Amino acid sequence: MNTRRFKYMRSDFGELPLKLHHMDIILRFFEDRVEAENRLHLEAAMARDSIALDANNLEVRSVRFAWDSGSAAPVPYRIDSRNHKLFITPPRPLEPGDRFVVETHTLCHPSDHLLEGIYRDVTPPGAPQQYMSQCQQWGFQRIMPVVDDCRAKCTMTTTLEGDARYTHLISNGNISRTHNPDGVPVPLEDDPGRKRITYHNPIPMAPYLFIACAGTWDELSDSVTYPSGRTVRLEYLVPPGKVDQARIPMEILKHSILWIHETQGYEYPGETYRTICMTKSNFGGMENVGNTTIVTDAALVTEHSLDSHLLYAHAVIVHEFEHNQCGSETTMETPFDMWLNEAYTVDVERRYMASVFDPTFMRLQQVDSIRNPLLGPLAIEDGGHAGRIVREGFNDPDELVDGVTYVKAAEVIRMLRLLLGEDAFEEGKNLYFSRYRNANANTDQFFRCFEETSGRSLETFKKKWLHTIGYPKVTARCSYDDTTGVFTVLFRQENGDGADPFPVPIELALVDRRGRDIPGTRRTFLLEAPEARLELEGLDEAPAFASINRDMSFYGTFQIPEVSAETLALQATLDPNAFNRVEAFRQLTDRQRLRLLHDPEAEVDPAWLDLYGSFLRDDSLPAALKSYFLRIDEQPLDRRFATWFPELAEARDRLMRAVNSRYQDDLVRLFRQIDTYRPPEHPRDGLEERLLKATLTELIAVADTSEVHGLLHEHFRRATTATDRVSALMALNRSSWPERRRLLEEAYRAWHSDVSGYANYLKVVASGTHPNVFQEIAEEKTRPTFDITHPTQSRALFVTMALNTKMVWSAEGIRWVRDRVIELAPVNATVASRLLNTFQHVGSLKEELKRPVAEALREIRVQVSEEVCPTVAGQVAAYLEGV
Repeated sequence: MNTRRFKYMRSDFGELPLKLHHMDIILRFFEDRVEAENRLHLEAAMARDSIALDANNLEVRSVRFAWDSGSAAPVPYRIDSRNHKLFITPPRPLEPGDRFVVETHTLCHPSDHLLEGIYRDVTPPGAPQQYMSQCQQWGFQRIMPVVDDCRAKCTMTTTLEGDARYTHLISNGNISRTHNPDGVPVPLEDDPGRKRITYHNPIPMAPYLFIACAGTWDELSDSVTYPSGRTVRLEYLVPPGKVDQARIPMEILKHSILWIHETQGYEYPGETYRTICMTKSNFGGMENVGNTTIVTDAALVTEHSLDSHLLYAHAVIVHEFEHNQCGSETTMETPFDMWLNEAYTVDVERRYMASVFDPTFMRLQQVDSIRNPLLGPLAIEDGGHAGRIVREGFNDPDELVDGVTYVKAAEVIRMLRLLLGEDAFEEGKNLYFSRYRNANANTDQFFRCFEETSGRSLETFKKKWLHTIGYPKVTARCSYDDTTGVFTVLFRQENGDGADPFPVPIELALVDRRGRDIPGTRRTFLLEAPEARLELEGLDEAPAFASINRDMSFYGTFQIPEVSAETLALQATLDPNAFNRVEAFRQLTDRQRLRLLHDPEAEVDPAWLDLYGSFLRDDSLPAALKSYFLRIDEQPLDRRFATWFPELAEARDRLMRAVNSRYQDDLVRLFRQIDTYRPPEHPRDGLEERLLKATLTELIAVADTSEVHGLLHEHFRRATTATDRVSALMALNRSSWPERRRLLEEAYRAWHSDVSGYANYLKVVASGTHPNVFQEIAEEKTRPTFDITHPTQSRALFVTMALNTKMVWSAEGIRWVRDRVIELAPVNATVASRLLNTFQHVGSLKEELKRPVAEALREIRVQVSEEVCPTVAGQVAAYLEGV
């Protein structure tokens, strides 16, 4: 009996029996199908009786075989549909070193919801069917037979043929001037209603990076010139009529390309770099060697773009461009090394964002993603089912696209830099990219480069951070001896029963009573044992406090259990590290939260309210920083209580009501002082002020009076940005305002024709807190504009509801999650899996929630088999273990 928990294990990725050198591809796009002819130039790496190519759901028309210099002839073949293989019998058994050619002629029938291989994207009116491709990780085999492996890097010549009405036929590489001398498609001689273009990609490329698109776009073109004098053409392909909405993204792209050259030393080698808007995608973007696809609501900046969209646009543009170096040129060896592609690229993305926006603001946002209660890596690890960066196994490669790969792994890169120092880290990454350029690399090879340049072993660091579920929970005790002038910090870390300790880099400094770092105390301390002692000597007076774990220097949790409220208040006021100022106040807020969890009748501490008011009235605070001081969320820093979902929602409401009761006039006064109504010259202008105003909107709305309704309605009407409009509408939708449904319908009519605007509207509906919110969601599903196969719409409506703690953690909410997972699993496994994360903590829920959640999981297990959706089936099995 097969008892493997995972369909794919590391041991399944042995040596490749075939080497793929080159592919000559012809793709013909039709309204109902895509025809593919592929000539694969192969070499046997070991003796074989048959040739196995990956082929998934393809209609095979013919298979031909030729020795390297001979003519091709038909050969026997067999299709294994269950294992997605095409087995070919050569004229004689293969010997190592044999070079040969396999020619295949196949058809695929693209889906409108299975967004892998070539699929049907949204088609502009009057245009032929628009096709996009997504090959990560094993999508190429849905287009034509191939050796679909990261290590099968080869050169490619690709010819695309399609309807003459298409504006663009796109693939990897440079346009062949032999076939297309003017750089554009040419009509077919025997059929002027169709046209053809050929691309040649001379640099070996993994199959998962292949792109083949046929569509109708308007084009914004520009260029960027490197200091070397080389000029690269830039193309931005957008839905018809949307060129102006691409001008700011093009500006971001040009800036990020030169920034990457300056900071990473990377110069893009191609003639053209192209960005393509795709309407449907499970992911924000995908690098495709010379072409990046970005989901339309992130690729364009429109009147409906929230400030969060603008930040994401900056992030995804630089992220996907950096993948040309990390991912495309230097490629992971197997899916188990996918984190290499993503973690380093996210780290570059983060450093870019810190150069464009306030670094503290950016770090606070990153920590928000770490602590996200649904998709954040801490929540995933608290569930106990996942958390290893280098996975033990997986059932579908899309499972690797999660907060562990993109957030936790990026933190590991950040900690590696802290551990080694900037210079040694820079030398290590330069060695890595030079040694493995145009090749594959695995996790051990990556770390070996840094060991060589730094001269230190990273074996323990690698083992603990990459191969372990869990994170360090670090505490500290601080004391000062005024007779010796020695300040002592006793560190302790917990990470599981008997588990070896993590190597934990901790940034710290001692701070005096004037809010300055005490000279000589700032350092990065490496905690490598369960307990360690740090002594800071030569002090003339007692520090005001120790500022420890600055900017969340390590991934995990940290607290000083015995620190007094007075010391935390002082730190929140004086710490030169702005992140730790916010974190100190968060700890004070957490103490209030935990009091309310244990005693719902407890009063909110007046001293906490006094300190809150000092931040509210402090005009010297930057707007984004003030927003983080004033924002009250549901997430406790003490993760022992992270699954007390209903109680956490109620505690947040109590804290916000206490603030509103005490400071309503101050909140309204500050709200009116912040002028966000003048249209910004650039969308970045006023972003931090709008963030603060959104926080104030939530706090003011707590009063739920007619006066507040009037203020929020006025805010909605005067708004000139999507962020102000959405925050006002969201607050009104949660209120008792009698006109809320009428205004919602008005917003629907005004926003639904724009992909970003419609997503904004759906998020507002799904964040509602009225008892009939589930009925309202059901009504939205029945509108003709809603398409459950559209990932942006599904995420906006369903995943937003999963984050609506106040409503989803009820009997009706649990049933709703169950039913939506069952409904989505055969349609979109990615969205279904994210929604299923709602139940990841079933084992640690209180009994009154554990029972219905376990029942819901068992029902999902019955309804969603491994054949229907291996990702969801595997996820449910993991969640039910031990329940």
